[in-house]
Amino acid sequence: MKLNSLQFEKAMSAALFVLLLSVAGMKNALGQSQTATLQHGDSISGVYYGQNALVSAYGAAVAGDIITLSSGTFNKCNISKTITIRGAGCVFDTLTQVTPTIISGNFYLFKDNISFEGICFSGFVSSANYSTNNNNISFTKCVINKIGYMSDPFNVENWQFVNCVVKEFVSNKFRNGGYYYFSGTTLINSVVRFTAYNNANVYNPTSINNSIVLFDNEQSVNNIIAYNSIIATVSGHAVSNCSFFNCIGIETGETLLFEGQTTQNVMEVNNYEDVFETFDGTVTYDNIYQLKEEIATSFLGNDGSEVGIYGGMMPYNPRPSYMVMKRCNVAPRSTVDGKLSVDIEVFTGDE
Repeated sequence: MKLNSLQFEKAMSAALFVLLLSVAGMKNALGQSQTATLQHGDSISGVYYGQNALVSAYGAAVAGDIITLSSGTFNKCNISKTITIRGAGCVFDTLTQVTPTIISGNFYLFKDNISFEGICFSGFVSSANYSTNNNNISFTKCVINKIGYMSDPFNVENWQFVNCVVKEFVSNKFRNGGYYYFSGTTLINSVVRFTAYNNANVYNPTSINNSIVLFDNEQSVNNIIAYNSIIATVSGHAVSNCSFFNCIGIETGETLLFEGQTTQNVMEVNNYEDVFETFDGTVTYDNIYQLKEEIATSFLGNDGSEVGIYGGMMPYNPRPSYMVMKRCNVAPRSTVDGKLSVDIEVFTGDE
């Protein structure tokens, strides 16, 4: 491929990174399926191997550092530092044959300004408790099994999901007065299923942009603003103080999603099959959320593109935005003049 100046700089950085790996112990790296690198500023400050590589890298990290994970499954660790964690991708990439980065187990966030990209979370992700500050948490190009945990009230403030799939975003209200509190949640070209218990709410406000959102169970939907999105509800919902612009409502029960709300250019249907080619409301990591042709071409967002996750300025694409290493071959030994042969293949999100 032909590289522009920015891509060339990234490619050189990737090549330098591989050389650093070889100096740090490439024989060990080649014997392990999981690798975590710790970046502090512009330099690599550590390389860690094995299923506990994330745990080791996190232990050495300081605020502002970046941990980059290879493909493979890593053991979780609770996060109480302002850091960025990046993976090789959240799903298997059929084009590049790169396998996903998976963080296994359930873990908690104890800090503001934490960022994740290109990761599959197999357990739940939650803040520690209601009193813990968890502002400005961002997930980009991630798939997440569950946000929140049934028995723990927690606080969600200004969390952002971009090009993500969340199988279950739990909200709950408890007998002791504790509850899940949503404030300023932003969804951009993402698929999210909100599951509520004990008449819990999603509110204050949630901003939904070019997304597919499913509200189910005993849920009150309050103060959300949705643009160019597809919203599905079931019977029994209370909907109040919401605004919907260029949205499709799938009303699979008695709930009248748009009734009494602020609306502009909305459409109501009764079934998923009225909108999608194959999606039936079951959120999985490998679903294709393709719209029926007549919907994709006739019911458009305010920018003239289709509604849902494949429209807008950030169409859904699970491939990471940064350069990911696809192949790395290192000679078993250096030449007589001290040179080490390194052959790498990388790809970027725009390929």
